[in-house]
Amino acid sequence: AYPPFYDDDQNRLYAKIKAGNYEFHSDYWGKVSSEAKDLIVKLLTVNPVDRITAEQALGHPWILADDENLKNSNLGVNLRAFKRYNAKRKFKSAGKA
Repeated sequence: AYPPFYDDDQNRLYAKIKAGNYEFHSDYWGKVSSEAKDLIVKLLTVNPVDRITAEQALGHPWILADDENLKNSNLGVNLRAFKRYNAKRKFKSAGKA
């Protein structure tokens, strides 16, 4: 998976982060559970009054879920995609330096 905030332009990326403007593209996030995405949405809520607290996050159903679901998941696909994304990001950053 790659981060929900993405843009080739750093200024637009920062604006998206500040506005909470993101997407879970199905190509990368399609196999991520709805519970995991729900937690991410709650953690990325822009308004701190509406954002989930650390205590609430620790009590979220995804955090408390049975480990069997995780054991049956192939995390290698997401890890490989993240490594490709991160390498591409670093390469682009080096080119701008």
